[in-house]
Amino acid sequence: MQHLSLLAFDKERCKPFFDRLTDLFHEHHHSADQDAEGYEVLLYKVHRPYTNGMLDMVDEWMGLDKRDWREETTREVKLAMYAIRYPDTLLLDSFTPNARSDIVRLSSYLHFTQHTYAIWDEDTRKGLAKLGIEIPATEVADPFIYGAYVSAIELLKDVAPFTCFLEHDVPRQRLFQAALAAYGRE
Repeated sequence: MQHLSLLAFDKERCKPFFDRLTDLFHEHHHSADQDAEGYEVLLYKVHRPYTNGMLDMVDEWMGLDKRDWREETTREVKLAMYAIRYPDTLLLDSFTPNARSDIVRLSSYLHFTQHTYAIWDEDTRKGLAKLGIEIPATEVADPFIYGAYVSAIELLKDVAPFTCFLEHDVPRQRLFQAALAAYGRE
């Protein structure tokens, strides 16, 4: 299902988005809700070896409630952060149900530990849909849905004109994800 939307990808439909990408990025990333400075500092505060405190910092920046996980679940997720390699998402399928229960939390951990994975966001998903790339809604970390989401953003990065790549302290995944989020809210 996800592959069909990528096969029917229309680069011309993306032109208006690409023309406004930098403005859309600034609109989202530098909004009061996003705490751009906190994000950029956090990129350097999360490093190997990962600690519970680092995951707590990510949760706090994301505005998420405190994790209600047993220590074994937290350990499982931290170990996966070492093992997973971009753009693979299949390791998510081996998680216990409790660890898979929150795609937003897991994608943010992947983003801050790898800097290459996109943070799952409903507005971003809507932005992709406006470009003709339909990604199903989900609350749980489905490796195929999240994999399609990551691949779709990667595809946009691959076909974007060079003018979309502004000099900034954020990974390109964040640049495109933030712009898509602003685009999806319009």
